[in-house]
Amino acid sequence: MRSHCVKFHRLYTSLFLFSLLFFIVGCTSAWTSQASSILTVLEAAVPSLLAILSAFGVGLPTESLTKIQAWGADASAAFLQVKTLIDEYNTAEATAKPGLLTEIQSALAVVTSNLKALLPDLNVVNQTNQAKIIAVFTAVSSELDALIGLVPVLQGTVTDHEELKTLLNSLKSAKEFKADYNEKAAIFGETYQIK
Repeated sequence: MRSHCVKFHRLYTSLFLFSLLFFIVGCTSAWTSQASSILTVLEAAVPSLLAILSAFGVGLPTESLTKIQAWGADASAAFLQVKTLIDEYNTAEATAKPGLLTEIQSALAVVTSNLKALLPDLNVVNQTNQAKIIAVFTAVSSELDALIGLVPVLQGTVTDHEELKTLLNSLKSAKEFKADYNEKAAIFGETYQIK
């Protein structure tokens, strides 16, 4: 009886790993187009974030606003760099792909960690506006985190089924992210939504 359980466990594990490998190989071209679409929407969100902060960030120290504007410029440049890396990934030899994924992960990690470091500086006089501003910034930060979380899946380093599901489900499509962002930004007016 015990040998049947061991065989079943091995078979189940083998099937799971095969399915995971098939998923990763099968979706590599799909992930690149989805990631590029998400990056395009994130790029459009940056000027909107800065405009919201400029218009509704009453009482925000000039130094904080300057730091956030610098972050916006850095984030836009990083998104362009990541799009270029994704294009390179699409045409790269298999041996170069892991290095490109690491570069993509690193570039996005810098953007999100710099954004998270700035969030505590967002001390707006009107507490209601502050909560709404933080919600918009958090939407961007969460999508960046989800995109970064996809890299280990593509590298094949995530083997736990539940962790895999969690990482894949945390990433919104470009359309879903845009809808979520626009819902949060709509409070400030249509001008601040992503077109």
